[in-house]
Amino acid sequence: MTQKQKKNAIVMGAVLGVLLVIGIVFSLLMRVNQPLYTKVSIALMPETIEYTNPDTKETIVFYVEENKEYNAEKDEPINAYKTYYYKDDAKKEKVYLENGVYMTDKEFAESKRADLQNQENKADENGAKYNVGVGQQVTIGFLMSAQENANKVKTVVNVFLALFIIACVGYLIYLWYLNWSIRQDKKEKKLAEAEAKLSEKKSDEDE
Repeated sequence: MTQKQKKNAIVMGAVLGVLLVIGIVFSLLMRVNQPLYTKVSIALMPETIEYTNPDTKETIVFYVEENKEYNAEKDEPINAYKTYYYKDDAKKEKVYLENGVYMTDKEFAESKRADLQNQENKADENGAKYNVGVGQQVTIGFLMSAQENANKVKTVVNVFLALFIIACVGYLIYLWYLNWSIRQDKKEKKLAEAEAKLSEKKSDEDE
């Protein structure tokens, strides 16, 4: 084995080791670090979602941000995000959506009416309200878009993972080759030494 081969083996091993550590650390952080998970999921979301009010024909642009007050132990996962729109074109005042749901004036009135009906014992046996689903689930819309983008990223990651595995297998084969080369070099050295001794012995006998 030459010095160059030894150096290549060390460099290749170091690169593969660093990539493996980065992958493991990032995976662990995504599992245990909720703020990081939220930031990554927001990065996968579109910057905005547009909705046209069927009553006024007005187009509303929604935005999403991290909920700094989110408590993973008490709150639902969806509450890690806050969705909002701007009250005017100057974008000075944010209007946050309660539970991530936007309602038109008509939908809001229907929702209130349903709440009153529910107070008259018209909820189902599990206590679910009949107005569930009224309005636009804006946060859900952002999450669905993030999931679509995550699937694309996952495809790229799977390709990278496959290439990484191939590289690891190739590295192991390279190490095996280097080990085989070392053993061959030793074997050839021993054979050369044995032949040299035989030659010396033969020369001594001839004399």
